[in-house]
Order: sequence, then C-alpha cells, then structure tokens
Amino acid sequence: MSPSVQPRTRSGPLVTSILGTGSALLYLHFPSLDTLPDQFKVHSIYERKESGRLDSLREGGKLEGVKIVRTLEEVVNDEEVELVVITTPNNTHYEFTKSALNANKHVLLEKPICPTLAEATELYELAEQKGLILGVYHNRRWDSDFLTMKGLLDSGKLGIPLELTSTFDRYRPLPSTYKRGANWKETPGESNSSIFNLGTHLIDQAVVLFGIPERVAGRCVDQRGIGMDESFVLDLFYPPTPPSSCPLTITVRASILSPLPHQLRYLLKCTKGSYVKYNLPASHPAIKDLGSPAIHEGFMIEPEAGWGTVYLAEEEKDGTGYKEEILPAVKGNYPALYANLLEAIDSGDRGKLIIRRDQVLAVLKIIELGVKSSDQGRVMKYE
Repeated sequence: MSPSVQPRTRSGPLVTSILGTGSALLYLHFPSLDTLPDQFKVHSIYERKESGRLDSLREGGKLEGVKIVRTLEEVVNDEEVELVVITTPNNTHYEFTKSALNANKHVLLEKPICPTLAEATELYELAEQKGLILGVYHNRRWDSDFLTMKGLLDSGKLGIPLELTSTFDRYRPLPSTYKRGANWKETPGESNSSIFNLGTHLIDQAVVLFGIPERVAGRCVDQRGIGMDESFVLDLFYPPTPPSSCPLTITVRASILSPLPHQLRYLLKCTKGSYVKYNLPASHPAIKDLGSPAIHEGFMIEPEAGWGTVYLAEEEKDGTGYKEEILPAVKGNYPALYANLLEAIDSGDRGKLIIRRDQVLAVLKIIELGVKSSDQGRVMKYE
C-alpha cells in the first residue's frame, strides 16, 4: 500500500511555480490560477531566457510579486514552493518532474505525461514513495464542446453509442517555423508528433467516455514532409454495449492538411439518433473577439455559431424522418482541474484526483500501440 500524501504544513493559498512561458502558460494555466486567488499563489515563473512572452501579463499587472527565475534549481531549492506546474516541451517532462518530486514538491504536469509508459510509471511510483501528488493536465475534459457532448451521451437521448469520430483537423500548408521562428511542436524529435500532442487530448476524452478499448489500429503520417508525423488516424475498438450487438468504434484523428472552411469536431452515431458538431473557423469573429480559442473552450460557453446539431429518428424504420435540434453548449471549466488538484493535496487523498493514474497510463499505452500499429501495419491488442 502506497504511503499517504504529505499533509500541508501551511495555511493559505498553495504556493505555485510555473515552468515554461509558452501558450499553455498564457492561455490555459495562468488564466485558471487567476480565477482562484484564494486557493493558489503564483510565486515564480521559470523563463530560461528573456523572450518577451511575459510582456502581456506584465503590462496587465499580473506579475506583481511574481519572481522570474532562470534556472530549474531556483524553483526546486526554494522552500516556499509547494506545487510545480510543468508546461515545458515533452522531452523535458521526465527530468523536470523527477527533480521537483525529489525536492518534495507536488507536481502538475502538462500532457503527455512522458514520452514513454515506463517513464510515466516510474514518476507515479516516485510520487507515491514521497507522499506527493502528481497531477496531469488533461484540460480538455473541461472543454465547452466536450462537456456538451458528454451530457448528451449521459442523458441516453440518442440511445446506445455505435460510432464516434473525434477530430482536431486543421489546414496549415506551411509549418509555423517559416513565419515565427522555432516551434518545438513542429521540430522533429522525441514525442513531438501529433499523436503525442493533439492525440493525447482525443484519446483521453475517449477513455473518459468509454474506458479501455480491446484493440487499436493507427496510421501516423508526415503530410508536409518536415520529418515528423503531424497527422494521425487512430481507431479504437470496443465490444458491444448490451442490448446492442454492434461493437463500438471510436476514431480519433488530427490532420494538418484539411482544406475545409468548417472542420468537423464530433460525429456521434447512436441507435436512436446522431450528433454533429463543427469547430468555429479560425477566422470567425468570435475567435478574434475572445482572443484565443482556448478562452471559449475552457472558460466560457462556446459561441452559438459553433453549437452542434442533434438528429433524432422519428420512427425506427427505413427512410425514417428526423427531428433536428440545435444543442446549446455548456460552459467550459478549466479552473475545475486546479480546484480538484488542490482538493487532493489538502485532503491528503490522491484518490480524489479526477484525472486518475490508470487513465493517464492507459492513454500513453494507446499512443504507443497506435505508433506500433502504424509502423507494423496491423491491429494491436490492448493487453
């Protein structure tokens, strides 16, 4: 039995340090923490060298009293810091998390947790040995559109699920490095391919909704010829859900070369009806007004122009008519992930974590099976 979590020895907000200054900090983590001032105090931000990325926060008065540090040691050796939030590139996750845990800090780690299942398992075991909480930032469980579809599924209105297609397709014929300088997500290297980045979110959502698949088939593709797989298609096969005799198939995919003005987000087919939802185009005025797609996805209700449509069969016969209705979106809630993390830390009970160890490791195992399936051209059994 693993040791219990170390109790906090201080009252007041959880003293937090953030590693990294990319878009995850600006659009996801800092806005979440900013909504929870009584629960979290941003103590410091690790910025290896001056980049100007923090200027918007500084100009908005958000960095008053926040230290900007240049080394990891300044974070892990600081006795004030209780929680380390890691938003740096994927291939730093293992090293940085291990350093923070060995310094007796709780950790919230951006997805994917690690490049390999073996490394991820080791980190969880280290956290348990140290009596610490290791959380993983699967924030898209709290997206406005995902919560909306999950509520529809939970209602049973559409009947038994038969197929789900879940996508993050985009059209970017040129890598961003051609325009803005180096971008680690478009740099060939360990765990930078799309299945580790966008794929992690889509697979995690599938696991939340339907659990572990029986089999996995994948295809990873370098569509732009830059030396890394920026697109993928992954089929997850599940056994039938009684009373249906039809097995459930989940297809998750992300294409970098999808030249469509309206990109599909969800296509859900069930025994009594279906649900179709498209993403808002990047050029849509709502996106510009909100400042970032992450804002409406995780902190607000998605604009009405992006709401999905429910099609309910009027009669169970061939050529049946359909009742069509727009499904209003529910509010996204990224701060809920942080609130849940604090609950686990304060209670000393890692069992309270919504993002569970078994789910995180299952997502990484599915990724590894998907890559192997793509390499070998065969369906892989999850075992």
